[in-house]
Amino acid sequence: MRKRAFHLFVGAMLVAGYFAASPSLLWEPVPAMIEEPQAKVPDNGEWRSAFVSDGDTPLVHAASMVELPNGSVRTFWFAGSREGAADVAIHSSVFDPQSGTWSNEEPVITRQQIAEGWGRHVRKLGNVVPVLDDDGRMRLFVVAVSFGGWAGSRVVVMESFDQGKNWRFDGVLVTTPFLNISTLVKTAPIRYSDGTIGLPVYHEMAGKFGEILRLDKDNQILGKARIGHGRKAIQPLVLVDSPSHAVAFLRNENEPNNGFLYQSESHDGGWQWDELAYSSLENPSAALSGLAMAEGHWLIAANCNRIERDDLCIRETRDGGRSWQERWTFHDRERWRGEEMTEQQFSTLIHPELNSDVPPEDPSRLLDRARHNKCDGRLGCEFQYDYPYMIRTRSGDLHMVYTWNKTAIRHLWLKADSAAPNSNEEQNNDA
Repeated sequence: MRKRAFHLFVGAMLVAGYFAASPSLLWEPVPAMIEEPQAKVPDNGEWRSAFVSDGDTPLVHAASMVELPNGSVRTFWFAGSREGAADVAIHSSVFDPQSGTWSNEEPVITRQQIAEGWGRHVRKLGNVVPVLDDDGRMRLFVVAVSFGGWAGSRVVVMESFDQGKNWRFDGVLVTTPFLNISTLVKTAPIRYSDGTIGLPVYHEMAGKFGEILRLDKDNQILGKARIGHGRKAIQPLVLVDSPSHAVAFLRNENEPNNGFLYQSESHDGGWQWDELAYSSLENPSAALSGLAMAEGHWLIAANCNRIERDDLCIRETRDGGRSWQERWTFHDRERWRGEEMTEQQFSTLIHPELNSDVPPEDPSRLLDRARHNKCDGRLGCEFQYDYPYMIRTRSGDLHMVYTWNKTAIRHLWLKADSAAPNSNEEQNNDA
């Protein structure tokens, strides 16, 4: 009896300590979400294209973007000899909308730099997500792994006070009380009316699921909400179209996979989410991005088939997801799927894609690396266009970056002032 009473006393003290140590904001009502200002989608503007990365490394992947105070756009991605290699670093470049050009690619964060700040071994780096705070500080949430694979990852926070040129270690998100591993990022954060942010994250150990973490400027977690209750859904994209309403789309990791994205909605500021349901959007379990243009008016950038990452499009709904149309198609290589394509055929087909509005510095080097990354002597070649990331700048311009054949980061830009009324033409860059 005394033993039981002692255990109850200890338990009560632990609970009391937890409440006492928790930030007071944790127990306040969740603030309203900040929706993006409503904007018109340019109807007939022609997307401009450019290669962001310079081809300095054999492999690049998982680009993200943030708008700077002067209207420029800074992009980040990871680059190295291969995914997960020890030489992978975070690279960056800045887009000037006045000249329509990108700065030279530069490595801005290394594995060794994070290891020194963290005081522990860092085996590899992965996805990054930037946030620009109101005071001008920029945070970069970086997936870092000390041991094992991506399921053993943590989210490291780096900070910059010169708009992303120089970085210092700020800390590590503590998302779970035990081990604190298996947390990753991919998609853009949302903002709340009190200055906090909502960071979409996902987990890949002992079940795959998405969450949204509400963080203050010190990166303390003030609250967390699981998005749906399925165990095979990752990389949540959260779109806010009113102070209380948000919709999330997630990659479907079920096996066998029926080839449709998951969807969930919140009607209370992102605190509670509906059960996961299949959307009507086909997708081969690949990353996605998107924008909320107005209430019920959303754009989704993704691979738009159930099988491969050999196409890329932006789909649009104006009725809250009840119906969708493909607004723009940038790549569509379905007709060559399943063929044993030779390197010569691959080169002939892919060469026109190097003719961007802003061409790469060395097209032949990119072509050689694309053949190396996407051609197998026994199985032939295949195309890959994936991991899009979209933003809308204050000017109303739409920007998207994505991984081009595991070889380069490619940029698509649609100027808001190029719109022409009453047109809805599809753009397809593939012959």
